[in-house]
Amino acid sequence: MKYKYVIWDWNGTLYDDVQIGVDAMNEMLKIKGYDKFLTVEKYREIFCFPVIEYYRQVGFDFSVHPFEELAELYIRLYSPLQKKAKLYSGADDVLREIKKRGAVQTVISACEKNRLAFQINQFDIMDYFYGVAGIDDNLARGKAQLAKKWMLQNRVDPKEAVFIGDTVHDFETASAVGCRSILVSNGHQNYDRLKSTGAEVVRDISDVLSLI
Repeated sequence: MKYKYVIWDWNGTLYDDVQIGVDAMNEMLKIKGYDKFLTVEKYREIFCFPVIEYYRQVGFDFSVHPFEELAELYIRLYSPLQKKAKLYSGADDVLREIKKRGAVQTVISACEKNRLAFQINQFDIMDYFYGVAGIDDNLARGKAQLAKKWMLQNRVDPKEAVFIGDTVHDFETASAVGCRSILVSNGHQNYDRLKSTGAEVVRDISDVLSLI
């Protein structure tokens, strides 16, 4: 095992909520009267952080529909769909193997902390994690700060840690705390966007084991 610490993103990395996210966004577009429709492929091309920029790419007019209002509506539409989403195939096996190898695993996510706990607790995997950290609101901001805080509190040497995620923002978060990143390309952003960061990119979570 090359690393003592494995830091996981959650949504789109371990938890496959891509389709329900697209479904919730399409319902919101319909409710707000926009003649637009997202496919999963288009979603992976435009999804980004901060998510206000993603909403702008979708086509929302913030002078008519303020971002905070849209963010709250999205969560109301997304929340009932959460039980439809599953762990990615192979995720449980990867978590089990890393625990067997003796590494400390944690989740650091831009998901609101109570929703994050609900999502994780749908599956019998909480025992794999030393800690779980989410944000305090529904605006998907502050992941880098969460990562820095966790690493300082636990006296983690960045050279001994790897951050595994599915977005350019996960690469940026890893860079902000000084650790390596591995990106998985079947989540919220596509392979080409992830590869442009220069990070190691794999197409399936099971491929992570050979790199850590």
